[in-house]
Amino acid sequence: MIKNTNKNRSEYLQAWRIPIAILLVGIAVFIAHDYQTSTQQNSFPTGKLGNSCRFNNDSCTFSLNQKHATAEFSEHPQPEESVTLTLHMPEGTVIESAWVEGVNMYMGKVPVLLEKQEDNTWTGWFMLGSCSEPTMNWQVRLNIAGDRAPIYMYFTTH
Repeated sequence: MIKNTNKNRSEYLQAWRIPIAILLVGIAVFIAHDYQTSTQQNSFPTGKLGNSCRFNNDSCTFSLNQKHATAEFSEHPQPEESVTLTLHMPEGTVIESAWVEGVNMYMGKVPVLLEKQEDNTWTGWFMLGSCSEPTMNWQVRLNIAGDRAPIYMYFTTH
């Protein structure tokens, strides 16, 4: 009688092993997708020192010495294509340096070659390297003369 009970229990467990395995794999995929989505949405570290903004429709507005400043891309940045960055800064602003860095993957520092134009406008260009990530998060770091904290501007490439 004991053998028969164990046999019935074993048959019962074997009958349910495939549906349970499918359910567990489904739960694992859901959790992994949910985690990946939440980290991509929150991958821009907006809590860094200094001002920060995120490019929306290829433009970004931030505050500098309690005055508004804007940054604009000539077109949405793509890997291995030259992109022009235009900065409209408050009067008297001097940009010491600017570069682009990967946020979710180290890609080195890509310099932004800026030149001052008329009426407090700075223009420059940069070129991004290609990446194995399907979606890459980037930050432009802008160092202003006299400001201890840099300005960070975030954007994404696909």
